[in-house]
Amino acid sequence: MIDRYLEALDLELVAVGIPRRLRRRILAESEDHLRSDDGARDRFGRPAEVANAFAAELGARASRRAAVGAFAALGVAGAVYAVSFVGASFAGHAPPDTWPLLAQFALVAVIVAPQVSFVAGSLALVRVLRRREPVLPSAELTVINRRTVVALVFGLVTMVALGVLAFELRNDSAGWWVAFTLAGVAVAAPLLVLATLPAAVAARLRPRVAGASGDLFDDLGFGRTDPWRFARRVAIGLGLVVFLAAAVQGDLFEGAVNGTAEALACLAGFAAFSRYLGLRR
Repeated sequence: MIDRYLEALDLELVAVGIPRRLRRRILAESEDHLRSDDGARDRFGRPAEVANAFAAELGARASRRAAVGAFAALGVAGAVYAVSFVGASFAGHAPPDTWPLLAQFALVAVIVAPQVSFVAGSLALVRVLRRREPVLPSAELTVINRRTVVALVFGLVTMVALGVLAFELRNDSAGWWVAFTLAGVAVAAPLLVLATLPAAVAARLRPRVAGASGDLFDDLGFGRTDPWRFARRVAIGLGLVVFLAAAVQGDLFEGAVNGTAEALACLAGFAAFSRYLGLRR
């Protein structure tokens, strides 16, 4: 009777994504309780319920751990990016339209990818900091895990693109900038790869807990409004910031072009990622 129960429990633990090592420990402890206490079988409940309870608690903890670890790794990558980006203005580059084609593609990735990574990683961290319950709805865990993975993937894209850019411009840039950028990428990229391991563990867990995933307004605590109206306001605000930054330097035309491009990119990103990352319901 106990053996059959443990076999059924093992199958249910596999179904909800419990890793093998942890599964063995759960089964060993369960067997110890069942064989030492005649009434333990009635208190345990059905194997599916027990397995789901384990997955629900482990899922919430794993998603939180992955989001925090990813944000820490992204912080290192962000520091490398910021120093390299600021230092590029003193590195003696030629105008971008004279760069090799691969460097021009890398430049686009270096501009777009870190913005996606920062937004996704920040929202994952905000969600786990605001939601401290030991068990979270499955839909919400999915959103947290997606945000974490997207942040790490685009963080890696940023680092790879930054490395390509430094390598392609090595003959036309200051040696200190090339050396720092390549060394920084060599440090930050492995950290991002390591941060994907807990993210993969969290994504593997599949608890069945009812509840809504929430959206951007739940993350930020704002009054609820139309998501697209909110996105348009944010896009206009970012466009104005970019325009004013260029206007201060006396280049109104370039500021208008860059500001418009930033606003359109923001709206395009919202359209592409808003449902997948749980920004709107």
